[in-house]
Amino acid sequence: KGGNTEDMLKQQMITSNLAVSSSGFSNLTGGSPESTCKGEKCLEGKERVGKVALIADMGIEGDPYTVQSILEYVKRSQVDVVVHAGDISYADDFGFFSDSNSWVWVEYMTSLQNITSKVPYMTSPGNHESQYNFAAYLNWLHMPWNESGSSSPFYYSFDYLGVHFVGISTEHDMSLNSTQNRWLAQDLRTADQNRAETPWILVFGHRPLYCSCAIFWTDRCTVEAKEYRKDLDELFRRYHVDVYVCGHNHQYERSWPVSFGNVTAKNYNNPAGTVHIVTGAAGNPEGNDPTFVPWFMAPWRAGYSLSLQTGWTLMEVNSTALVFSYIHSVDWGKVVDSFTITKNK
Repeated sequence: KGGNTEDMLKQQMITSNLAVSSSGFSNLTGGSPESTCKGEKCLEGKERVGKVALIADMGIEGDPYTVQSILEYVKRSQVDVVVHAGDISYADDFGFFSDSNSWVWVEYMTSLQNITSKVPYMTSPGNHESQYNFAAYLNWLHMPWNESGSSSPFYYSFDYLGVHFVGISTEHDMSLNSTQNRWLAQDLRTADQNRAETPWILVFGHRPLYCSCAIFWTDRCTVEAKEYRKDLDELFRRYHVDVYVCGHNHQYERSWPVSFGNVTAKNYNNPAGTVHIVTGAAGNPEGNDPTFVPWFMAPWRAGYSLSLQTGWTLMEVNSTALVFSYIHSVDWGKVVDSFTITKNK
């Protein structure tokens, strides 16, 4: 879509964020497309490069470096939109049965104001938003669910920067023939038929379908993840979802292209499966987790970060390439992992 359309959409989303925020209130060296692409020509030429910050699991009383790092990228026009895949503010950690923790949301949203006043902030819910039936999430964050044909404020989609973004709720029923699953199937079907306008499909939700965290291997990464794969793997295969972004585990890892538990290739050129990214180390009061099971137990895993440091993922996009860079927030933009997904036009 044309630049004017994207500018208008961006301004509408920012205005929505500002309206929500106001109702609740009484030197970094950024990587260029060439440097994150490691010398490849995949993002050169006259075509505009879109830039997306991907985060999950960020709240108050974690270290502040992720917010500061993303803000510096925004100031340098190196981030166009922030996508947050659940666990926002961590208010429930300050009294799940308390009615006096609303200040956590105020503090958290205030910390983001210099970002959300300049670029859209798009979210999906996580388990830490469930307090009072997600009341704070619904009050603070207004996503375009009605505009995307959804019957629920917890899942929606939008087109931006040549990407069809789909925010789903892993905290609500996603089983086969559920309302959310039926909506998702129709939404992905339409997007897959519109590749000329939006070449890429990225789905983001809170809980992982593929992960290899050692601490949560038995429950989250084995039992729970398999249940989510039963709900989503077929849709991802049928409609050629390129990337799934999530959090829940407070760490970073990425997969090879994978479908139904099988690695389709150990490269990212015209992948026949979905690439899964866990980017849940943005910083929160519970801390990060650097533990992973051995490679042979998770053959789909392609990369990970053995660090307690906070970080976030930068995605740079044009019509034929997605370049991902995992950035340590405290190291002023240090890229500790990067990879590129390419496809033929």
